[in-house]
Amino acid sequence: MKLARGAGAALLMVLTACRAQPPNEVAEGEWGNATVVEELSIGVDLGADEYMFGRLWDIAVADDGTIYAADGDPIVVRVFDRDGNFLRNIGREGQGPGEFGAFPMLEVLSDGRLAAWDYGNSRLSLLAPDRNLLGSFPGPAGTNRLHAGPADDLYIGAFEPGSRLERVVVVRFSIEGEEIERIPLPADDPAGRSVHLSSEGVSSFGVRTYATFSPLGYVVTGRNDVYDIELRKPEGTVHLRREIPAITLGSEEHQDWEAFRNAYLRLFPPSDSRPGPHPIPDTKPYFRAIEVGDDGRVWVWRYVAAEKRDDVEPLPDGPDRPLLTWREPWTYDVFEPDGTFLGSVLVPELFRPFVFRGDQIWGVLPDPEGVERLVRLRVVPEGGGQ
Repeated sequence: MKLARGAGAALLMVLTACRAQPPNEVAEGEWGNATVVEELSIGVDLGADEYMFGRLWDIAVADDGTIYAADGDPIVVRVFDRDGNFLRNIGREGQGPGEFGAFPMLEVLSDGRLAAWDYGNSRLSLLAPDRNLLGSFPGPAGTNRLHAGPADDLYIGAFEPGSRLERVVVVRFSIEGEEIERIPLPADDPAGRSVHLSSEGVSSFGVRTYATFSPLGYVVTGRNDVYDIELRKPEGTVHLRREIPAITLGSEEHQDWEAFRNAYLRLFPPSDSRPGPHPIPDTKPYFRAIEVGDDGRVWVWRYVAAEKRDDVEPLPDGPDRPLLTWREPWTYDVFEPDGTFLGSVLVPELFRPFVFRGDQIWGVLPDPEGVERLVRLRVVPEGGGQ
């Protein structure tokens, strides 16, 4: 799975990075209210260069557990075995064969080849597991999203020529580089876009339409003011629904948000090009992201009730700014491709997931000092069962 890179991304899609695999058969709500345990951690503050990350932008995982990590500082793809041991580097910054003009988006194909979409050079490269370049072809200019679908067709996010940012399409290529089709994604309403107010990665609860693409070959989309996510399969649309009430902001939480919003408006007065954050609503939308795993499972990053925290430190770059002391436990609802609700999963705060596979998640989790770590988490169902 590939997730939107940062909560404030301009694009309203998340193109997942994985091959299709048959979903497991599960009963309704089998996971219950699940948690996660950390199985693997890669990344150090001081030590060997190959284990020190600048800024991880993408992760891909092969069937044998080999991990490919795209680092943006310096621009390189680091390769680790399933146990986290460094194997090799692939590529470097540049415009030559096998080089990257920007941090690449990654996919591992069914035969083990690595597909790397370098949107800086508008080029997709195919590399052997031993890092040899097998070939490349040009792709559409625009976005930094790559997805591998059925039969190893490659899907690259792009802007429709001459359109505004909300006109996003997925361009489908054969593995030989032939463009097969353009698939439009549902557009967001610009007037409903939320504005992210701080470096903590929190937003003002704007109503948005999210769209992503399943590795099983169809669009997944939903508007977050209702809990109704559509899996637009060729044989008919499947709806993911939960009959749960929207989360209400309490008066103290609402006041905290209003103080933070007002401070933002003083720093960045509204203009025609930047209207500013919306007024803080009385209720939150249902979700803030839709992601799809390589087995077709849908992971919905849901808004939940916030908790007042007494351990929130002032930001070093803005000590006089109002503090947001209300924080939500980071919660995902998980559905099977047939619409079965599997359960809700609580993940660590600030965790950035990139690959969902069965009951495992690969992503980035900073340590208490802010050092980036590549981690693998495993879901622990309610009661500890499997």
